Amino acid sequence: MTPTHPGEPLAPHELAVTWNPDPLLLGALLLAAWAYHRGWTHRGQARSDRRRSEVWRAGCFAAGSVAVALALLSPLDALAGVLASAHMVQHLLLVLVAAPLLAWSSPSGVLLRGSPPVVARAVSRWRRRLRMTGHHPLRHPGTVWLLHVTALWGWHAAAAYDAALEHRLVHALEHASFLVTGVLFWRLLVGPRAVRVFPGVAVLLIFTMALQSVLLSVLLTFAGTPWYSGYASTTQPWGLDPLADQQLAGAIMWVPAGLVYLGAALALLVGWLRDTQGDDVAPTTAVSLEASGAPGPR
Repeated sequence: MTPTHPGEPLAPHELAVTWNPDPLLLGALLLAAWAYHRGWTHRGQARSDRRRSEVWRAGCFAAGSVAVALALLSPLDALAGVLASAHMVQHLLLVLVAAPLLAWSSPSGVLLRGSPPVVARAVSRWRRRLRMTGHHPLRHPGTVWLLHVTALWGWHAAAAYDAALEHRLVHALEHASFLVTGVLFWRLLVGPRAVRVFPGVAVLLIFTMALQSVLLSVLLTFAGTPWYSGYASTTQPWGLDPLADQQLAGAIMWVPAGLVYLGAALALLVGWLRDTQGDDVAPTTAVSLEASGAPGPR
């Protein structure tokens, strides 16, 4: 919904009614929810008892979808058009909330099972062709890391950022690149075992991702002049000048995003150490049993 006075920036009293009823995005989310539900119930016909991990993945998919809707369909989308700080919140919802949740849910199998047969057959043929050729560039950690970093830095360049503010198609491309590269990145860390990288590599990936995020946020926070001309006349109704709004955006990227990366890195590190200790205990136990003459596990 557009502001009450066309041509004027969004005012605070107009925010509550500025939902974004984008039919393509809303339709895509509803279609994905329908396919996932269909695939989930189809699995239930063959097996009534569900493992806790399957229920957890379904919850992650639902939460990730809600995060996408909150970022792109709620009034936050309109607010992002007038405040860089709101735009940053929108980006972080996609990159650090929706992307890891969707990667964690590993929804491809369930979505494929719930898709119409013609779609499922086409996707299956494409996946088999990729396996036969061994062509998996989007599973290579270096490639995925570079794609994600390029998307984050490229869209924060002044020309690309202002173009996204001015043109809805460019804005949609920006959001899609954040979400897609984000899902690809997080799949390497929390996705299916066949895709997940070695824990030490995962910790290195997220540590370097956090470093580049901090660097970008520092540049935004301590810039002496505003980077984006699109906010030159839109921040005043919200009690901010463009530079203060940009500095707030940098602080949001610096602190909350840094905490997410730090928490994820610590969780991966703890899991890695726990697995390492488990691998060390097993051989020690076997040697002790052999020395004592006690029977080992059968």
